[in-house]
Amino acid sequence: MARPSPGVERVVSVLNFLASHPGEDFSLSELGRRLDINKATAHALLTALADAGYVLRHPTRLSYTLGPAVIALGNAAQGGPTPVVEFARDEMRAAADRTGLECLATRALGDEIVIVARSGVPRSPGLNGLVQVGQRLPLVPPLGTVFKAWATPEEIERWLALVGRDATADEVARYRDGLAAARERGYAVGLEADPRATLGRALSQLAGDERAARARRVVESLIDDLGHEEYILVGLDAKADYFVNHIVAPVFGPDGQVELALSLFGFRGRLSGRDLAGFGSDLRETCDRVTKSIHGRVP
Repeated sequence: MARPSPGVERVVSVLNFLASHPGEDFSLSELGRRLDINKATAHALLTALADAGYVLRHPTRLSYTLGPAVIALGNAAQGGPTPVVEFARDEMRAAADRTGLECLATRALGDEIVIVARSGVPRSPGLNGLVQVGQRLPLVPPLGTVFKAWATPEEIERWLALVGRDATADEVARYRDGLAAARERGYAVGLEADPRATLGRALSQLAGDERAARARRVVESLIDDLGHEEYILVGLDAKADYFVNHIVAPVFGPDGQVELALSLFGFRGRLSGRDLAGFGSDLRETCDRVTKSIHGRVP
């Protein structure tokens, strides 16, 4: 049996080492020392792997971690903190500074939306001012539009099947139109609605004590109420004014799936359609930069 080339063996050793340390990052020198590879060779290997998306090079620490390009290794990487969140932090801080708003990062995990990072100072007493990193929300209509806008038709139907009780055909059709609008614009818009402030207060109780079970029931009921509101913005008129709760855009992984969502919160008063579109375009470009940094692919 032919012996693999030393170069191939070194590549395999790097990937296997990173796969066995999910969520950890290592400097060039440390990888070379641990794997008995000289620094020049290690640098050449890691540069090639980073260019292909098999490893990720942290933009400030200059360390390396498992990348998303290989599905098997990507699954191993899910055992620890998601690398994409680290790559998004600088862009989130810049977006918060640039807009004067708060920027939240969320992921869809199973049937829940999880807040994984935040930047900026909360500016409003609504949902964004009360939730915490680690907070979870059910991935049901009308929540999670940006996670489903680029999903397969089958996934979209499963999401729509979770619509709240007593939803009308017109309301379900509005969700479909909202998904289409998000795909077309590259971002989704959530409008302010009466149940949102109460929803924020209920969410703030989910982290603690004996009130959590009752608070969760309240959250579920309020999300159901949101489903009957004009919550997802469909048509955007530059000359109209809107009471905006948040704007959210997707970060895509190498497989073209939504890996992360970044949201802007803290809008005060009504926002013109022109200004809303400006915020949306800025956020979409922010997410595009994060997508590029992790070798993602926009569908």
